[in-house]
Amino acid sequence: MSDPNAKPFMEHLDDLRWVLVKSALALAIGVTLCFIYTKKLLNVLEWPLRQAGQDPATIAVVLHPADPFFIQIQISTMGGVILSLPFILYFIAGFILPALTPREKKYLAPVFTAGALLFLIGIAFCYFLVLPQTFAFFIDYNKWMGVQANWTLSNYIDFTVQMLLGLGLAFEFPLVLMLLNILGILPHQSLVEYRRHALVIVVVIAACITPSSDLFSLAVISAPLYVLYEACVWLTWLRELKAGQPPEVLDNTPME
Repeated sequence: MSDPNAKPFMEHLDDLRWVLVKSALALAIGVTLCFIYTKKLLNVLEWPLRQAGQDPATIAVVLHPADPFFIQIQISTMGGVILSLPFILYFIAGFILPALTPREKKYLAPVFTAGALLFLIGIAFCYFLVLPQTFAFFIDYNKWMGVQANWTLSNYIDFTVQMLLGLGLAFEFPLVLMLLNILGILPHQSLVEYRRHALVIVVVIAACITPSSDLFSLAVISAPLYVLYEACVWLTWLRELKAGQPPEVLDNTPME
């Protein structure tokens, strides 16, 4: 039986068009604001390097007269995407909300909230801990090798932003596992049994995030991701216990 409140197909297309228009407008406003405040954003991006004991002006250089302009475009575009993303997700949620069941709607707000918090925690962890330690390691390594550290500003920004976004997205890992557990696809016992496989997957994810291939960055990123996996092992056990499901006893024996 058809839903009498269902919209015609053309109205759905019109709603989708407005979602795209509003998303494009939010992106344009975000890019414009970041373009205006590029210098402040650059100071923010250079903070981890200063924490490593280096003056960005003496290390990060440009090689072409037009590089500063293109770097401003680069920063404003990436910043605009990040700034407008919450609004774009809000517009998308408003578009798909009528099609969701009451049970799905109940999980929507917690999922979005948890996803946003995990993303911000991942970025903060990378910004305040991983990046300063990584830059300090590479600077000391360069000194040990007897070479002068001169990085192009563009490469520095690429490295920094890739690390920030990569670790922010990687911290969504627990949310995915919890959703799969709630849907009954990934029970707690499977998380326990596949610990060794998870460790390999975590290392692969860390290798994809890290722009360089050094073991130091790999270890610094892999460690918190695996801790998050272990947290999911406990959280799924508690969730299944609370839901009245009979989860098996946690296996805390060391991995072979």
